[in-house]
Amino acid sequence: MLDWAILGARLLQYAGALILFGSSLFFLYGFGEGPHYAADVRRPWPHSLLLIAVVVSLAASLAWLMGETASLTGETRNAIYWTSLSSIVTDTGFGRLGAMRVGVLSCAAILLLARQVSRGQWTLQATMGAFVVASFAWSGHGSMDSGRAGLLHRGSDVVHLLAAGVWIGALVPLSLQLLRSIASRTRADAAVAERSLERFSGVGATVVATLILTGIVNSWFLIGPARWREIFTTPYGRALVVKLILFALMMILAATNRYRLVPALSASVTASSPTLPALKALRQSVCVETALAILVIGVVALLGTLAPPVSND
Repeated sequence: MLDWAILGARLLQYAGALILFGSSLFFLYGFGEGPHYAADVRRPWPHSLLLIAVVVSLAASLAWLMGETASLTGETRNAIYWTSLSSIVTDTGFGRLGAMRVGVLSCAAILLLARQVSRGQWTLQATMGAFVVASFAWSGHGSMDSGRAGLLHRGSDVVHLLAAGVWIGALVPLSLQLLRSIASRTRADAAVAERSLERFSGVGATVVATLILTGIVNSWFLIGPARWREIFTTPYGRALVVKLILFALMMILAATNRYRLVPALSASVTASSPTLPALKALRQSVCVETALAILVIGVVALLGTLAPPVSND
């Protein structure tokens, strides 16, 4: 039961941090500037989304620290004892890292509660979100290697995580924009959604290429060419295969959006024809893509608890 609780906490802290980073970044490049985007900038939903992401990641980070404390000490009750928690924080590397995440996320929450929506706020949140996301590389398999190999592996892991945040963090606000556009049935909201989708499509190819390249590097370190058959025979390998299948499905949907559905919406907006059919098609595709992204995060959380094939050397 405790293992499942720790796994759930890992999933939620990953999801919250990725959304905090990626959504803040999306608000900076996806909304753009000018009168066309003024309405979205003034609305409270971007601020609320970031606040929810911060609170979820913060609560999950605390739960993860408590769960790890209970697991390491062998006593579930130690999860709520300050002496046990402080010992883990001061005496272990992952404990100190967890405490730093809690501190950064607490600052992010305070800033969101104290300041109004602005591009400066989004820049701060993206920066703090990037720190939290990157920190996962030091508490995962990326910390296994030392020396130059360790630097390369950890650096690749950091870039992989940040690229995932750009993609996953954009899907949530895009889904919300599409839902709002369909609910309002106004051409202005449809135009805002169309421009945001176009801007995201512009960075999508770079994100996918980065994920593929860094994924290959990480797999080289964690599996190795000599152990490639263990992809199909070990729990880690089978979970990785599931992740790759989900990632492939996300790429298919992303390509469909970029080359078919977004151009259809753009044509509708330009021609002043009905936009509802195109918006509904995009809503379905983006929402499914978001659901697949959540499943990917769950698999990533699981992979962090499994021993990779190279650990048997």
